[in-house]
Amino acid sequence: MQLGDSSRALSLLTASMVYEEPSLFSVFVELALLDEKHYAERASRVICICSHDFPEMFKPHCSRVIAALKNLRSEGAMRNLLKTLAEVPVKLTKKDKSILLNQCFDYLVSVDYPIAVQVFSMQILYNLSREIPEIGEELYRILEEKMPDASAGYRSRARRIMLQMRRSRFQVISNRWPVIGDR
Repeated sequence: MQLGDSSRALSLLTASMVYEEPSLFSVFVELALLDEKHYAERASRVICICSHDFPEMFKPHCSRVIAALKNLRSEGAMRNLLKTLAEVPVKLTKKDKSILLNQCFDYLVSVDYPIAVQVFSMQILYNLSREIPEIGEELYRILEEKMPDASAGYRSRARRIMLQMRRSRFQVISNRWPVIGDR
């Protein structure tokens, strides 16, 4: 079977079809989690677009997506689903937070994952650290440790998150965090 164009325009058109027929969203979640590279990547892109516009579409599938992350092989699907989890406001259960926390730390410390996966993981961890302050110092330490050898994209997001952490209540927890890259 030949797949069509994977452009943003086609993804937006497909998302508009989902807006008109919301039951299609479940079909795209199924395709994304099947983890057949091209289908998963394109389906997860539509999920990301739809979820940004209508977060309530993603909410019923959130737990399932989080549980499936560890088994995904498609880096594009992983990236899109992590982007969705990082940017779409969804209330997570304690179990989902725990799974997501562990998975994102794994992505962040491993060299086997693309920068985009690591960047969205650090954003998710920062978001979770606002609710669970104990992980803030560990996240900060990892970012600080990996910065010297990291790519420009990684360093940029890490600096931004570290600055947010210093400006937020984490500064109260630990005043020993150095100022890196602030000017």
